[in-house]
Amino acid sequence: MHTLQGLKGKAFEKAYIDNEVAYHQAVINATKTVLVPSAQNTELKAALEGATPLFEGHLQHAERVQSAIEGGSKP
Repeated sequence: MHTLQGLKGKAFEKAYIDNEVAYHQAVINATKTVLVPSAQNTELKAALEGATPLFEGHLQHAERVQSAIEGGSKP
């Protein structure tokens, strides 16, 4: 938040979407490598496994927006 507060326009958009891409990658990694393998409850494990494609979809969208911002085209 501190970094974003000092930015405007394209610099803000780039910093924001770069953070979103990194955040989604971290969530997917944590889900696949820590949360799912550690889950003992089968319902929780299934929920985490079911959520992974949703996280991946959000990541793909964020990457498209990131590409558009970097290339100057619309997402």
